[in-house]
Amino acid sequence: RRAKDAKGKVPLLPELGTPLTDRQEKFADAFVLAIAAIAGCAAGKPASDNDSIDWTVSCRIQPRHPKLDIQMKSTANAMGDDTQIRYALKRKNYDDLILTDVAVPRILVLVLVPENVADWHHLSPEELVIRHCAHWVSLSGSAASDNRLTVTVTVPRANLFTVEGLCSMTQTINERGTL
Repeated sequence: RRAKDAKGKVPLLPELGTPLTDRQEKFADAFVLAIAAIAGCAAGKPASDNDSIDWTVSCRIQPRHPKLDIQMKSTANAMGDDTQIRYALKRKNYDDLILTDVAVPRILVLVLVPENVADWHHLSPEELVIRHCAHWVSLSGSAASDNRLTVTVTVPRANLFTVEGLCSMTQTINERGTL
């Protein structure tokens, strides 16, 4: 554990030039890579993000070799209640994620991080713990929005983005061709 200051709080890590939002994005990327690696899937980042796709996860399950496209977001300010998180998603991302006639199913993965960057992980000789967790939602088929800038989406807290969850999603895609 990290040492606490005189007020009993873990001090913030020093700023080394990378903005917090960029660090959150990299942390979320590492989260997806870890889950995909443990599940035995490959994960690739497209060269450009024109379609609101940050990651494509692919598995070698017969017969379809399923793929899953992921729009990744990260926040330290999860709004909502015990059952759901409300997240303001950019309208362009929303429009790309509600599409139904796509070759590869798309989901939104929302990685929740503690407010204090120093609390994002704990490392010891026995373990690496990354905090907090990620939740996912498929917006495919959701209603179009007239909002100009953002659309508030609801992400169920029950939809944890875990190894088991990823395996279940890819198996469903393998069997049905969609989520």
